[in-house]
Amino acid sequence: MPEFLDFVFPFGKQINERGFHFGGFRYRTRLADFERGLAVPELGWSGYDYKMCYNLKSVEQAKGGGEPWSIRQAAIHHSFDLKSGQSSWIVIKANRLLQDRIKSATGPRGLPKVCSFDGLDRAFASTLATHLLFCQWSGENWRWYIEFLEEQFQEVTQRTLAPITRAPTSPWLRSPDRPQPRQNLQYRERIDHATWPEVKQPPEPHPVSNPRPIEFHHSLDYTKDPPRTPDDLSRPTKMGSRQDFSFTDVQRTHHTEKNANAAMLIIKSNISMFAEMKRYYRTIVSFEGWPSELAVKCYEDISRFEQDLFNIENEMQLQLSRIETLLQWIANRKSL
Repeated sequence: MPEFLDFVFPFGKQINERGFHFGGFRYRTRLADFERGLAVPELGWSGYDYKMCYNLKSVEQAKGGGEPWSIRQAAIHHSFDLKSGQSSWIVIKANRLLQDRIKSATGPRGLPKVCSFDGLDRAFASTLATHLLFCQWSGENWRWYIEFLEEQFQEVTQRTLAPITRAPTSPWLRSPDRPQPRQNLQYRERIDHATWPEVKQPPEPHPVSNPRPIEFHHSLDYTKDPPRTPDDLSRPTKMGSRQDFSFTDVQRTHHTEKNANAAMLIIKSNISMFAEMKRYYRTIVSFEGWPSELAVKCYEDISRFEQDLFNIENEMQLQLSRIETLLQWIANRKSL
């Protein structure tokens, strides 16, 4: 299918992501005689088949420096011959994770649903089990990745919720030499006389000749802040701002918000692909030309496949709710 190239082009090293969030589900069905394709009996091609291609994304632990998590994608192309039961797969992924899982599932101790090809119906059921392996991979690790984003967010913004205490604005009020207010002097004198013996009062000082005149100064205006020192210029002046919330913290918060939005878009794209695949397999059995053997014997397999996809989708919906809550938290903290 030429449409498969649309899912291949986003692969490769990119400085700025292009087409990475592209997703979808494409298919082509040839059941009628006028739609019959090329027949090659030696290869098991009868010309009556269906083909599909799609892509999925998941999160995996990254190796090396940098971020501990990385978003990975996989492009899948599949075809199934409705006469011979011959199926073909093309799976493109940056590492061997899916390849190792397919080998393990089709090995001597593999999954019976995947490695059973006795008859046309069992061959068709094995394709559903293979699709399920890819879909299960797309739903893995989102719980731990979202928890990592939540920890990043709390580490940066938790300090903004701490209460703020402001010192007096006037330097005279902050001076240690400022006289303290009088507090219940009679009570203090009563304690002093009760605790200590009577002490003779010192003699009054002799009058001073030529005393200096008393200078009167204007009263301090406590309603205005004192002149700012060079150390104060580097601090924010607004009451709502936090002195320990730097520009780097703002950048880290935006980075967390970007990753959360990307994760939400990817999860929604995977869920949409699940819905398209379930709809296709549910409607294809009613097409004219669909083998009656598959319609009867594989009805339960299709129903079980839909139920398994629903379980994966339900888990991803839960993680999607967590991301939406995290984005709401980020919006609230940014408005402080």
